[in-house]
Amino acid sequence: MNSSKQNRRRGQWPSADLLTRATFVNDAGPIRFVDTDAAAKYLALDPHTLECYRSRDTGPAFYKFGRYVRYAVADLDAWVEHCRRSTSASPVAPRILPIDPT
Repeated sequence: MNSSKQNRRRGQWPSADLLTRATFVNDAGPIRFVDTDAAAKYLALDPHTLECYRSRDTGPAFYKFGRYVRYAVADLDAWVEHCRRSTSASPVAPRILPIDPT
């Protein structure tokens, strides 16, 4: 099959029909989704750490757009708040007092 025949069968992307129906905007507003590298910088983590969190289902919520992983900035902020700790000791843990020998 020659290349011109393949181009006609596959078509051009984006198609002329799609371009006529598309609405273009100059400003899409604030960034809502970031990739793994940007999310890791935002959280001061290594990108590999986020990949490990994803595989263990313990990190921030993420989206899959085809083969692309994206994080919503709002989800990153929510996960950060979820990780917040006021102390490492449990406030309801029993206190063990020394025994008075007298």
